[in-house]
Amino acid sequence: MDSDNKKFSKFLTDYATTLLECGATTVRIEKNVLRIAEAYGYKSEINIYPLHVEVWLKRLADKDNELIAMNKKIQKSAINFNTVSELSRLSWQCYDLHLDLDEAIRRYEDVLSTPRIPFWVVAVLTSLANASFCRLFGGDFMSMLIVLIATAAGFYSKDVLISRYKIDFRLAIIVCSCISAILSCSGHVFGLGDTPDIALATSVLYLVPGIPYLNSVSDFINGHYISAISRLIQSCIITVCLAVGLYIGLLLMNAQVV
Repeated sequence: MDSDNKKFSKFLTDYATTLLECGATTVRIEKNVLRIAEAYGYKSEINIYPLHVEVWLKRLADKDNELIAMNKKIQKSAINFNTVSELSRLSWQCYDLHLDLDEAIRRYEDVLSTPRIPFWVVAVLTSLANASFCRLFGGDFMSMLIVLIATAAGFYSKDVLISRYKIDFRLAIIVCSCISAILSCSGHVFGLGDTPDIALATSVLYLVPGIPYLNSVSDFINGHYISAISRLIQSCIITVCLAVGLYIGLLLMNAQVV
């Protein structure tokens, strides 16, 4: 493999893996990778497995039909649709503007270096959204306040456990779900509000893996069965961990839920 082929295959593999880590559907990844490969005179095939991404390339002008293969391990990363949108825009820039490969790599690195939304902003918005769910299901304003506090505490705990202490995400979800459940039981313990059951039920909704569930359905529809099953299993594991944490919280508080 010459240096140009190696450089391009590494760029495309990194690009595809980043899209997957940020929550893109397999269809989007496949189309973007194909678009970039075509822009630089290659034909591409991409395979997404539970633990790594594999990209196969073939230069269209190469009469020897040499195949170039490269794979990369998938790292755990937070969902970031802004990165997905910017990388999709980059694929069109490569196709329409015929960017030099070095320029494309530079723009890719610029997208990765873009600061994320501050954690406290995400925490506040997540807490408000979960409190809104409480209201949507019929909770009163006291229950909304309880859910807001329980969500903020659980969300912060999750970030600390995973980012600072490097705890396995499944264990972290159990702990965070338990913390939110314990705090939301205050409506039962202290007689706060008229809808304590709704507060308890909605306090852990922020942990539901909605995006992985949706992506797995999308992959099933489009025939990417390995990726679909992998995402579905991961989503189910997270849901089970959420339920375990909620159950432990109820046991610790001896809450009698009707």
